[in-house]
Amino acid sequence: MSGDPFTQALHGDDEVPDGADVAPPIHVASTYDRSDQNELVYRRNQHITTQRLEAVLGALEGGEAVVYPSGMAAISSLFRYLSPARISLPLDVYHGTRAYVLGAPHGWEAVDGFAELGPGDVAWLETPSNPKCLITDIAAVAAEVSARGASVVVDSTFATPVLQQPLSLGADHVVHSSTKYIGGHSDSMGGVVVSADGNRAAELQAARVMDGSIPGSLDVWLALRGVRTLPLRIARQSETAAELADYLASRVQLVWYPGLATHPGHEVAARQMSTGGAIVSFELASFEAAAEAVTRFQVFRRATSLGGVESVVEHRASVNPLAPPGLLRLSVGLESPADLIADLDQALG
Repeated sequence: MSGDPFTQALHGDDEVPDGADVAPPIHVASTYDRSDQNELVYRRNQHITTQRLEAVLGALEGGEAVVYPSGMAAISSLFRYLSPARISLPLDVYHGTRAYVLGAPHGWEAVDGFAELGPGDVAWLETPSNPKCLITDIAAVAAEVSARGASVVVDSTFATPVLQQPLSLGADHVVHSSTKYIGGHSDSMGGVVVSADGNRAAELQAARVMDGSIPGSLDVWLALRGVRTLPLRIARQSETAAELADYLASRVQLVWYPGLATHPGHEVAARQMSTGGAIVSFELASFEAAAEAVTRFQVFRRATSLGGVESVVEHRASVNPLAPPGLLRLSVGLESPADLIADLDQALG
C-alpha cells in the first residue's frame, strides 16, 4: 500500500482484527472474556476502536500513535513522560500549553531558545503556531538540539498529518488535538501523541494505563470517522484559506498566513508543508475594532476552537491576553469561498 494520505486515512487500520464490518462499529465494552485467543482484557489497557484510530494516525504520521481524551491530556502526558529539566517554549504558542508549562511547579525550567538544552531536555515547537501562524524550521531545530541529546516535540495541530510530517523532518514526537481537524466536525474531543520510536510509544501507552487518560468510545469513533475524510477536507479548506488571505491582504495591514509570500515563514513553510493550511489570522487597528467586527459576521460562526467543517472566527485577545489585541483568527471551513469573502467584506465594513 502506498503512503498516500488519501489511502492511509482509509486503510491505515486494515490490520486491526474487527470482524467484517466495512464501517467499524462503536465498541463500548469495558471488559472482555478471558481466553488465550483474546488479547483484550480491560478497556483501560486497550480497546479495538482505539487501536483502529491509533493505527490510522500512526500510518499518516509515519510513527506509533497513542490517543488521549483531549489535546491537553496528550500534551500533559507527554511532558510528564519526558520529565525534562528544561523546556524551550516559543512565544507564540497555544495558551493551554503555556499555562501548563509555566503553571504549578513541575520540576522543569522554561528557557528561551535552544542554546541551553542538553540531554533529556525538550524543544517544544508549534508550527504553524497559534494564533499567528508563525513557522519554525523543524529540520533545522532537530539538527541543532538532537546532537545535544534533547528531544524535539512538534504540535502540528494546525498543519494536520496531511500537510506536514514532523517525524520525517527529525522530530521525536508529534502532538495533535484531534478535536480539531482530525475529528473535523466539532463533535468530538481527543488528542494524540505520535512517536518515531515504537518503544517510547509503548511506554506512553503503559503510562496511560496507570494515569487513566483513556478516551471515550464515541469520541474515538467520531475521530476515526472524521479522519477518513481529512485529506479531502483539508485540501478544500486550504484552497479557500489561500483565497481569503489574498482578499484580506488588500483590505487590512497585516495578514498572518504561511501561504502568502509576505509571511516571514513562507519559504520554510513551502519546504515542510504541502499547502499554507486552513487558518488565517489578521490584525485590525485595535482591541475595540476587532471586538466590534467579530459581532458582525453572519456566515462565520463566532466560537472558539477550529478545524471543523464550518468556518469560525474568534477574537483571540478576548480569551488570551497575550494575543495581539486586534487579531482575529479564522478557521476556514467548507463553505463557498465567495460567500466567505462576502461575509468578511460586510463585517469589516
